[in-house]
Amino acid sequence: MATTGEYIDLHELAKGWKAAIARATDPATKHEAQIRNDRGNLPLHSATSFRAPIEVAESLLQAYPEAASITNNYGNLPLHFTAWKKGPLEVERVFESNGTTEEMEEVLALLLDIYEGHPHALYSAGINPENAGTMDSMMEEEAQLIEDALCPPDDTVEIALSKLVGLEAVKNQIRGMRRTMELVKSAQNGKVAHPSHIVLEGNPGVGKKSVATVLADVLYEIGVVKTQNFMSVGRDELIDRKSEARTIQKTRKVLERAKGGVLLLNESYTLLPSTARPRGRDHGGAALREIARTLSTGNPLIILTGSALELQRILSSEIGFKTHFLTRIEFADPSPSQVARIFMGKMSEKGLVPGDGVTVDYLAELISTNTDEDWRLERNGRIADLLLNGVRAELRKRFLFNDESSKVSFSPIKMMSPGASSRMPAATPDEIFVTVEDVQNAIVNGM
Repeated sequence: MATTGEYIDLHELAKGWKAAIARATDPATKHEAQIRNDRGNLPLHSATSFRAPIEVAESLLQAYPEAASITNNYGNLPLHFTAWKKGPLEVERVFESNGTTEEMEEVLALLLDIYEGHPHALYSAGINPENAGTMDSMMEEEAQLIEDALCPPDDTVEIALSKLVGLEAVKNQIRGMRRTMELVKSAQNGKVAHPSHIVLEGNPGVGKKSVATVLADVLYEIGVVKTQNFMSVGRDELIDRKSEARTIQKTRKVLERAKGGVLLLNESYTLLPSTARPRGRDHGGAALREIARTLSTGNPLIILTGSALELQRILSSEIGFKTHFLTRIEFADPSPSQVARIFMGKMSEKGLVPGDGVTVDYLAELISTNTDEDWRLERNGRIADLLLNGVRAELRKRFLFNDESSKVSFSPIKMMSPGASSRMPAATPDEIFVTVEDVQNAIVNGM
């Protein structure tokens, strides 16, 4: 029988922090998996609501197997949350193996019966009968109620994370960091300790800069940094080829402008000495030493990016970085399917509409069969940008009726405004469709 009324740390830990595993498996604390909060949620409800990793869900289930079939105050099972929140598929399968799928279907079938006989009665469950009528619409209606109750619609962090394709492990780690910092802040009466600086490890094009912007929002929201000041710099913004003294001054100015916020140091390994650069003009070491001097203050908070091997050269050096970068986030290379999804998103942002046959599956197969793995690993998500540029060039050719137009740099949407060309159609179409032929030609001609 689940205990009620006491709100415990395990509910917070279950929202993505893997330390919950240790607490749920410790004989001295595993009983906490049975305690409900004021909304009747068990730690397992919290874990699934915040899309915690499968290891967390499994440990909570092992601590309290009955949790899979226990509803909260609103009649929701943990499985409802993992379905509505689009949590890891593995977690949903864990619940299916515990037999809760049939229970959810029975509940929804009962609601449909009520809708057919006494639709007004659905108001008591918080469901608008005018928006009901099918099982899917029922789930959407109730899912919105849960979404409003558990995740505020103005949660900028979750909104930003939802826009990232793939990277589920990275997203969960960010959620875990967020919950951990919230717990520390709560335990210290609103004070946040100086955190370690952060390392984002991964190959080019895997989304490190996009994730860094989300992290900056998290750090500001929790109060780790005082302002929303976010700067992204590389070697060119820090180095002055003329002298080491000028490089130091240039680096200091960057650090000063970034104070109070987050400084993203892109591909920081390029600041290390290289035989490819002329002796006496390679002042990257001076910039690194200047940055190292500020690390103990935490102002600005530094995020380093690069591949694991390249970053290790900096962190293992004598410059003074290693002990200050204790948080590392590793990025996996995107699959062709994920690259295709990124491309579809970018295409939509440009106002382009996929035509018949232009689907994620088709694009993924096209990318796989027309590129080799080594080429993809060097570019990863940037393949979507290359493909988009190629498609836009094909559209310019198609609308301007000659290949020379592909050399002109402007958007096909701008190009279709009245008076742009005497050869343009008399009526501007509402939508610009991207055809299978456009994509095929883009890969052949542009990639």
